[in-house]
Amino acid sequence: MTGRPGEGWKIFADGDEADNVPLWKVLAQFRSDDLDEGLSLNAAIINRAKPSPVRYYNLAFIISFAFGFLSILLLIGLLVSAHSTATDLFFYLTLAALAATVAPHLWRQAYQYGLKIPDAPLKLPHAPDRLFDEVLGYLQKVDGPKAYYLSRLRKTRVPLNRRLFFGRLRYFLFSEHGKDRGMVMRYPTAMSLPADLYLHRDDVETMLAMSRPKRRGGPGRNTKYRYDDAIIALIGDPRLRTLDVKDRPAAISTVKDWLAEWFETNADASGDVPRRDQLTRYAEKICAHIETIAPAEGR
Repeated sequence: MTGRPGEGWKIFADGDEADNVPLWKVLAQFRSDDLDEGLSLNAAIINRAKPSPVRYYNLAFIISFAFGFLSILLLIGLLVSAHSTATDLFFYLTLAALAATVAPHLWRQAYQYGLKIPDAPLKLPHAPDRLFDEVLGYLQKVDGPKAYYLSRLRKTRVPLNRRLFFGRLRYFLFSEHGKDRGMVMRYPTAMSLPADLYLHRDDVETMLAMSRPKRRGGPGRNTKYRYDDAIIALIGDPRLRTLDVKDRPAAISTVKDWLAEWFETNADASGDVPRRDQLTRYAEKICAHIETIAPAEGR
């Protein structure tokens, strides 16, 4: 595959490690031309998306492991003991330990993927994000690009089931931190995910090319967007009054969402709208202006 849209996704094969692009970096590239800014904005969204029970997922795994070890000891005690009242107690304790070992995994499985095989992405327990959903949309398709991980022994690429991206915790797959990704169970097993998930570099380039709006007149056309109109329209938006500028990355991301929403709503017949990264400096100026007037209003 050459990386041009319409020519198919990369045929799955082992190759140069430089072609392995981590998922967290893929989404950051969609978010912004500045990789650090993209990572910061994505991290803020992921942190806001964490429901309380999810914060204890990794602890549940440790508890499960401890009960599993205890059940082995109880089984040994059960085997070496002669039948008596004590062995009956060992038997029930062993059953309880085995149940405690399995319960956290079943709970995680049911919460993330439901009680049956999901045929479509499950409803998110938090507010959606357009760019997260855009990238996930590619990975959820039958004929979409294949995410994979590298096996620890042979360093070969192992493809992932697309239903992995149907779960309620699918946003965590794009976290830069392994602890967050470890919350997501590998579908359909109860195992946690490996250190990093990847897409092939050619597929990433194809996705980025497909996400950019098509413009009349070719890629060299010098398009002038109605930034002034968008900013003027946003000045009277009551949502600005509730914008938390103390969290600057999140505030900039929110303003960019509002600007992008205005451009999409007011696009002309060509459907030509600015890319998200082109809105960054305008969103920064708006946030900076709000920061300057906020102290004055407080006096």
